[in-house]
Amino acid sequence: MSTEDPKARWQETTSTLGERSAYKKVWDRQSQDAEVAVLAVAGHTDEATLDVTAASFIETLEQTVGLDPNDVILEIGCGVARVGKPLSRRCLHWFGADISSGMLGHAARRLSDRPNTTLVELATVGLQEFPRDAFDLVYCTIVFMHLFEWDRYRYVEEAFRVLRPGGRLYVDNFPLDSAHGWNVFTEGTRYPLDRRPAHISMASTREELGIYLRKAGFTDVRVHDLPNELIAATGRKPE
Repeated sequence: MSTEDPKARWQETTSTLGERSAYKKVWDRQSQDAEVAVLAVAGHTDEATLDVTAASFIETLEQTVGLDPNDVILEIGCGVARVGKPLSRRCLHWFGADISSGMLGHAARRLSDRPNTTLVELATVGLQEFPRDAFDLVYCTIVFMHLFEWDRYRYVEEAFRVLRPGGRLYVDNFPLDSAHGWNVFTEGTRYPLDRRPAHISMASTREELGIYLRKAGFTDVRVHDLPNELIAATGRKPE
């Protein structure tokens, strides 16, 4: 393993905004190195910090959509299974879907002792690899910031299809109108047009997330302001 700072190696893996829709290419490039992969999806490489942030997110799921030990759960954009590893202890079966085979390779190593987990590589934007009415809970965290708006909505639509009647959806992003969100936005404006990274973070608004869920058919749609400077939208597929 190189002793060079993983942040420096991560910067070498970036590609320009013109490739942003080539999600598989962009994220496979960032997953070639294990430390870089973790940094790209979590913002840090320390395993203890990964555990703390995962536990915090699981608590958020519990408070917003609820968790049941009999749940069959799907994570969209599971990355290295930061959340899936501990969450698999709280459900019947956990599925992790990601468009990057490289990320899934790292996830598989982290989940080697978890028999109630399944990893699935997505061919493209969407969940066509999964049948209708297959899951009790679908969630997507720290992913929408890397997607164009059309693709965010595509995943919400697909989540509706693969959820069972009564199933729950959780999605999040950072809000444009927060101090953090505005800082990220203004940092993005400083890149020359031809050098904006393909994975550059892009904010959402509360109205945007709520519209996605309502237009896809979800009921009981709520938008939550979370303490970690994120906003989350939740909803339920009608019975």
